[in-house]
Amino acid sequence: MEQNTIYFDSTYRLRVVEEDKYKDTERLHEECGSFTQKMGGFQETVQRLVDGMNDYAAKIEAAKLKALGQRNRVESEVEVRKRRTAELQALINEKKAGLERLQLQYESLRKVDAEQKATIERLSNNEA
Repeated sequence: MEQNTIYFDSTYRLRVVEEDKYKDTERLHEECGSFTQKMGGFQETVQRLVDGMNDYAAKIEAAKLKALGQRNRVESEVEVRKRRTAELQALINEKKAGLERLQLQYESLRKVDAEQKATIERLSNNEA
C-alpha cells in the first residue's frame, strides 16, 4: 500500500504535497488561466479574420457575377450589332435596287419624252 505523507509549509500549514510542488502547481494554474485567456483572445481574432474573409469572399463572388453579366451583355451586344448591320445592309441593298429600277424607268421615260418631242417636231414641220 501507498504511504501518504503530510507536509508542513513555511507558515506551518498542513499540506499533502511539498511546498515547492504546491507553489509550482499554483504557478501552473495561473499560467493555465493566462493561456486560456490568450487562447480566447486568439480565437476571437481568428473568428474576426474568418468573418472578414467571408465578407471579402461574398464581395468577390458578387463582383464575379457582375463581371459575368457584363460579359454576357457585351457578347449579346456584338450579336445584336451583327444582326442590325445585316438588317441595315439588306435595307441598303433594297434601296439600291429601288434606285436602279427608278433610274431605268427615268431613262425609259426620257427616251419616250425625246421620241414624243421628235414626233411632235416632225409633225409640226410637216404641217407648216
